Amino acid sequence: MARIALVAALCVLVAGCGDDPEPEQAPEPEQTTGYELPPTRNSVEVEGLMGTIPERKILATLEPKLRKFQRCFFNGAVEVEQIGGHIDFYFRVGLDGRVEWVYPRGSSIGHRGTERCLLDEAKKARFPEPRGGGAAELGWGFEIESVGGGRPPVSWDASRVGPALEQGGAALAECGSGSFEVTAYVAPGGTVLGAGASVDGIESAEHIDCIVDVVKTWQLPDPGSYPAKVTFQVQ
Repeated sequence: MARIALVAALCVLVAGCGDDPEPEQAPEPEQTTGYELPPTRNSVEVEGLMGTIPERKILATLEPKLRKFQRCFFNGAVEVEQIGGHIDFYFRVGLDGRVEWVYPRGSSIGHRGTERCLLDEAKKARFPEPRGGGAAELGWGFEIESVGGGRPPVSWDASRVGPALEQGGAALAECGSGSFEVTAYVAPGGTVLGAGASVDGIESAEHIDCIVDVVKTWQLPDPGSYPAKVTFQVQ
């Protein structure tokens, strides 16, 4: 069977990690026959003066969800066989440890249904209560290199969608303001097989579905006999 590579990374941006000398191991995710998860790679950056959650407790909360996140990709592969990529979540965690909101600050997945599935699972996370009297904000992400294990899609430069982006600019503008990074799969013949997007802030997250719906109506250059994948900016 194909090996699915999952890499997770942590970056706490507006919430401190907090010093916590007590060692603790994150729960091991359950094993699935035929697949293996490599060790995660983690890094931390701390800025600001909001509530804090120790790094090890953040990892202990999110890493056990990797198998559920993986299933979102399996479901997405029904529509886009070549699906894969990374997603970077950005969370706000309330004083009770519940997720107040989470949005995709980065994504190269290219399938909105899969991104929504991942966000729904992330929203269910229950963190330890932040210390310091305030809500905590933190970033965490992971990558799946491939689901099917076959040939990856052909990589396109963003310039390949330039004419469609120019022609569709008015429709995109009607979706709402924000900075969006869109990833799309292009099927043989030039139709858009799937699309997804990430945003620069929570205020723009509500416009993602509209942006994706517009992109999916585009007719793009024919990639030939095999699907292509392209990432581009929508301002």
